[in-house]
Amino acid sequence: MRQFMIDMMIMMMPAMKPMVYAGGAAAAIGFVLLIAHMLFRSDNGGYILLAGRILLGLALFFFACQVAGMALGMPPKINFGDFSKMEFILVPFWQIASAFLAASLFLGFFGGRTRTA
Repeated sequence: MRQFMIDMMIMMMPAMKPMVYAGGAAAAIGFVLLIAHMLFRSDNGGYILLAGRILLGLALFFFACQVAGMALGMPPKINFGDFSKMEFILVPFWQIASAFLAASLFLGFFGGRTRTA
């Protein structure tokens, strides 16, 4: 079972960087919609909450991956460096998850206040 988990972790690593970029895009869209609501009083509270929920799901996923990787003795990290220049900028999953969680709580708190009943 342990070897299966390690193999799955290795197979999933190339898909993690696009997930981080998708989370960053969801956060950016959520913040843009929140600013648009504050400036123009547009009714987009549901979309702000959707962006926050997407970020919350990604945060929970990355926290779970961090716990699973540490249980296997291989703490997962994403390399944001350039491979051709041999740059290694390693960011642990828990830091990415913490940023997504903070953004999701912010969007959830303020996005929920933009909705009108």
